[in-house]
Formats: sequence, structure tokens, C-alpha cells
Amino acid sequence: MCKNYFLVALLAQVVCFSLEASVRELYVSPNGLSPHEAVKQIRQAKKAGDKSAFVVKVARGVYSFDKPLEITQEDSGSLDAPVRWIGEDGAVFSGGTVIKNWRDDGDGVWSASIPGGKLFESLYINGRRVDRACLPEVGDYHFNTWTQREEVVSGVTNYVQEFTVKEATPDLLKKLEQLSAEELAAVQCRVFVKWSYASYPVDSVSNGVIRVSGKSSIVHWKKWNETKKNYVRLENVEAGFTKRGQWFYDVKTRRVKYRPLDGEDMNKVQAVAPLQKLVSLVKIKGDISKWEFVHDISFENISFSATITDGDMQANGAVKQYQLQAAFKAGAAVCAEGAERVTFKGCKVFNTENYGFEFGEGCVSNAIVSCEVRDAGAGGIWLGSHTPNLLKDANPVWREIRDPVAHPFKTKMIYDTSASAVRFNVIDNNLITNCGRFNPEGCGIVLTHAADTKVTHNEISDLYYTAISVGWTWGYYGSYAQRNEISFNRISNIGQGKMADMGGVYTLASSFGTVVTNNVIMDIKSSSYGGWGMYNDEGSEGILWENNLVVNTSSDSYHIHFGRNNKVVNCIMINGNSSRLCVSRVEKHDQVEFERNIICWSKGPLFDPITKRNALKDGRARAKWKNTIFWCASGVTELNGVNPSIVLDPGFVDAANGDWRLKPNSPALKFGFKPWDYSLSGRRK
Repeated sequence: MCKNYFLVALLAQVVCFSLEASVRELYVSPNGLSPHEAVKQIRQAKKAGDKSAFVVKVARGVYSFDKPLEITQEDSGSLDAPVRWIGEDGAVFSGGTVIKNWRDDGDGVWSASIPGGKLFESLYINGRRVDRACLPEVGDYHFNTWTQREEVVSGVTNYVQEFTVKEATPDLLKKLEQLSAEELAAVQCRVFVKWSYASYPVDSVSNGVIRVSGKSSIVHWKKWNETKKNYVRLENVEAGFTKRGQWFYDVKTRRVKYRPLDGEDMNKVQAVAPLQKLVSLVKIKGDISKWEFVHDISFENISFSATITDGDMQANGAVKQYQLQAAFKAGAAVCAEGAERVTFKGCKVFNTENYGFEFGEGCVSNAIVSCEVRDAGAGGIWLGSHTPNLLKDANPVWREIRDPVAHPFKTKMIYDTSASAVRFNVIDNNLITNCGRFNPEGCGIVLTHAADTKVTHNEISDLYYTAISVGWTWGYYGSYAQRNEISFNRISNIGQGKMADMGGVYTLASSFGTVVTNNVIMDIKSSSYGGWGMYNDEGSEGILWENNLVVNTSSDSYHIHFGRNNKVVNCIMINGNSSRLCVSRVEKHDQVEFERNIICWSKGPLFDPITKRNALKDGRARAKWKNTIFWCASGVTELNGVNPSIVLDPGFVDAANGDWRLKPNSPALKFGFKPWDYSLSGRRK
């Protein structure tokens, strides 16, 4: 079991404070004191010298925000007198607006007017995210051609993308070309390319060419052009508004239209849309430049709902977004920067277009514990800076080792002692599920330039991209993402054939002291390549994978792109597709060591004979092997590339029914395999 001393210390502030400190209680209710007024009262009291421990009790009800709840350094508590926000069950902070006065338009369609008349992109009926009218109605369109060019207007650069789709028919194109410019601007073109996603209003459709534009260049899409696995959808198209349970926003009439499901009474349903256009409901922001942090505040048992994605907001209310990877600028319902000893416990986030929680630069010793993120538009929890390759140009010594052959590595522990450092945070016992519903590249949990973090006992499921991502530096530049613990998490149903180049647990760059241990990773499926269970991507270094159970992956159970001195120890890997293990780049240093693992699959050779980019297959990889056991359930275990090797049936209790415990007389025990209780992974009961 993991003894989480970090967690014990952090939660102490939530439940304990000095008996000598007086306690002042504030009562927030839908018809009384508002959350914003409560912050104002606390701030005024503290300015007047009040040293009390404040407890804000939030009554049950929905609190509709028209602006975020902003908490700054002057609102902080102290170790012996914290500020606690405690909600009753059903206390919800919301950026949504209830849509009322539905009318029956006939033919199974109901409609309602929209306050302000702005385009919006998400609708929730009785808490259910409703599908928007879409073309194609079934399946996807795929690229036929794709190009990008720059347009400079009044000194502003715009990147124009033009593409055709393979399934385009004269009828489809006619429907689109007949739309007015206003109607086209309300059509959202959603493009899915491997690990990348973009959503743009349509500029024009002419002669079969669909034109969109945005502020970001996406030239790397050229390498993926004309492949079957890149696809596009057109949303908010009236021609696709044909099924029960769909909605469509008619910009001509400024009315939302909906086709109710059987049994839905539109005079009784709760219909909510994020019309307040809030990216965040709570903003906790210290002044990092002055080393002034928000500290000793907790939120307990409060829910957050109905936020939008961050991006380039258009005049009509649409948002252009291109996030590159992991939805890294989508924003979050709860956002913190420059925070210390801030805790969210037992909170819920649901019905969003972005992440649930984001703790950015200057966040130290914070905790997100026993929370739930459900139906998030992007992902669950983001921890760390947004800046990719933070050390890339910071130190000439690290720049030299971009070529690890010409410049051998010097193992080096890196510590960030600046005010923007992200360290000693805890993400424990959370449920993150049903995410990526607005931006499919959202991850369950992301650690970027974050160190000394514990990600433990979380349950992550039903996502379209990576479950847990660690590191934000591509290649051999060095990284602040070190000494992290990823343990006892349960991961399942990831990818679902929508995105590619992803994993159950994904790492980047040097991560000395990082351990990924006692996790269960199951059912990873990518759209093309890269449905991996354990994935060491570019420059991954110094990472220990131990006591992990990996089951059913559409690609390898374990994959390393390139890296150094990684170890895979005492893991069980079941039914990895393609090859079971892969090293895709040859390097002249020790890349990975396999020790005391059990690798089992259903049929075929160990390594896919067709796949060329696997240096394990022909022995070119710098890999070490010690007491690793291989077994093919078909009865013929063909090892095309591994030597030395051990071939034997490990003796699972009931592999056919998913029980991968070892029998007491398992021959694997003789080779040093050490059983562990994988049922302990996931949320604590």
C-alpha cells in the first residue's frame, strides 16, 4: 500500500486548525448572500485585521454566475485559521442559463428563444449532453486533400485551411453551398488528426472545397494528409437535424431547436446552455512576480458546471480552437495559479467544454482529493505550465545533448526553485470519466513541468485520448517533471478508436525518480497506430514501471519511442496487439531494461513481422532482459527477436475470465516474479 504522507499533511489543513483561532461563519444561499459577496466580506474583514478562521457554508441550490469567483492573495487563510467553503449536497456553481418557454413547432421539433441571440455550442437536457445536428449523420468524412496558406490582412496573419472530403456528394455540397454566410459561420467544422484536433466555423464552401481559418498554423497536418484515419464532421447543420435527442441552433430565428426523446415533456425538462460564456467559475490567482501566493483555502462538496472552452471567440458567439495536443489551452472550470495549500475535496465538475481543474504555474502543496469530473468537454485535471519545452533554450548544456550520440548524457536531477515552480501536489482518489466530449484530445490527468507530485488511487475511464500524461518536453532538453509518483490508478476504455499516438500512461523527457507502479491499464484502442498501455515518448529517461497490469491494447502493451535508462519490472502484460513490446528508434545508449515481467498474448509471433519500426525485433535496440516470461495462449510461442527468453505458462487463476492472479504453484514464482494485489488499484472504498 502507498503511504501518502503528502496527503495526510495537506488534508490536515482542511479538518484541523488551532483551537485558539476564532471561527466566523458565513451562510451563502440562492436567495441570500451570494458567493461573490461572501468573498467580499472575507476580504474586508481581513483588511480590518480579522484573524478568524472563516467557514463559508453554501446551501443547496444552483448559483448562476455571470463572472468568475476571483480569489486573490488577500483572501488567504493561514495554517491555524484556514478559509473553508463547505457545500451542502446539491450546491452548484454554474455558468449555465436555464432555457425556458419551449414551444411545439410540429413535426417532433420544439424550440425556444435564446437570450442575447448568440451562438452557443453545448446543450444539456436534464444533465445529459445533447448531440448537435451533424453531417455525416452516421460515420465520418475523411480528407481527400488538405492545404494551408497564410493570409495577412492589416498586419494580422491568418492561416487558411482548405480541404475536400472523400465522401462529398453533389447533394451534400449543394446543401452547404446554399447556406448564407451567417449560417455557414454557425457551422462548426471539427477536424480530428491523430493526436490533434481543431474546431472552426466554416468560412465558405465552393466547388467542393471547404474553407476554414484561424490564428494558428497546423502545417504538421501535411504529413497526415490523405489517410483514412483522419476525419472531419460538420456540426450545427440543419440538414443533419433528423433524429430524436438532437439539437440545432437556428441563427436566422435566434432559436434553439430540439427533438425530444420519447417520454420527455418539454414543459418539465431542465434545459441548460453555457450562455454566460465563462471559461472558469473559480479563479484562484496569486502574484507570482511578487512571490505572493493564495494559500490555506479549501472547497468541499461543491459542484461546478456549464463552462465553455477557451479560444478565439467570434462576434457571433462561436469559438475557434486549435489546441495542438492534450487540449492544453482549453481552460478549466476551476483554475489556479500561484496557489499554496489549496484543497478541493469531494467536489464535482460536470457538463463542461473544457477541463475540470487546472493548477498552473506557482502551485505548490495543493490537493485535489475524492473529487469527480464527469462529462467534461476536454479532460479531468491539468497540473503545470502550458509552455512546451520549458528548458529548451534555457541552458546551453542541455541544448548540446539534443544529439545523445555525439554528446553522451550526464544524468542530472533538475530542481525548479523559481516562484513559478509546480511541486508537492497531490491528486488522489478521484473519479474522472466520460471526458473529451467537446475536445477529444483532453487527457484524464496531465502533469507538465510538475515535480514531486503524487497521482494515486484515481479511476479514469471513457476518454478518447491519454489517461495520464507526464512531462511536457519533447526530446533531450531536460525537464522539471521529475520524482513524480503515478501509482494505484485504474485506467480503462481509453481512445475508443477516435484519437491516435496515445497511452494509458504517457511520459515525455527526463523524469528521474519517477515511478509508475501498481496501476491497472485496460482496453486502450487508437484510431490507427499508438494505442499503447505504457508509453515512453520522446526523450523519456529514468522512469521505473513496476507492478502494472496492462490488458487489451490495440498496439503494444509497452512502447518506447526513444529514451534512456527506463526499467519495466514485475509487470503483467496481456493481449497487446501488433507487437507486444516495441522500441521504435535505435540509440547508442541503454534504452530499457525488462526484468521479471509476464507477457502473454492470444496468437501469432511476439513481434508483428510486418512492422518495420521495432528495433527489438532484430536486436538493434539497446535493451536488457532478465527473467521475463513469454506465453502465447494458442500454444505456439514464437519469439522472433528476443534472446535470452523464458517460455512457459505463468499459471493464472482464470485468465479466460479476467483473473490474472497467479496460482500458488505458478512456475513464474521460481523466476523471481513477485505477485501484488492489483485489486487495490483505483479509488478507495
